[in-house]
Amino acid sequence: MKKRKKSILTSVAVTAGVFCLVAFLLALKAPAGNKEYVIVKTYEPVSQSGEIILAYGNGKSERIQIEPMNSKHHEHNANKLVDVFTRLDSEGFDFEGMGAAGSGNPATLIQVDSYVFSRPRN
Repeated sequence: MKKRKKSILTSVAVTAGVFCLVAFLLALKAPAGNKEYVIVKTYEPVSQSGEIILAYGNGKSERIQIEPMNSKHHEHNANKLVDVFTRLDSEGFDFEGMGAAGSGNPATLIQVDSYVFSRPRN
């Protein structure tokens, strides 16, 4: 039980750290109001289905289900992510940067990736 609690706390801390890093980088990159951003986060747990979350700001977001992180699903999950990137590119968004973190033990491992895209505000 203690290991699971520690694993959960570590996952929360890593995710919070990634959010803080992304917010800091966004603050450095562009003056407020000149760009609109999309943050794409992938959550790939080893023991259950994961998801891709697109956060557009102003409370608007989208969730796309993906398969558990194992060798049978790597291509499937990667192709879903490529579809998201292709769609954002067609909407005029440019890739700005990314961060990644993983946490847990072999039974509870979770991989979290964050990608930032931006485009000039209309």
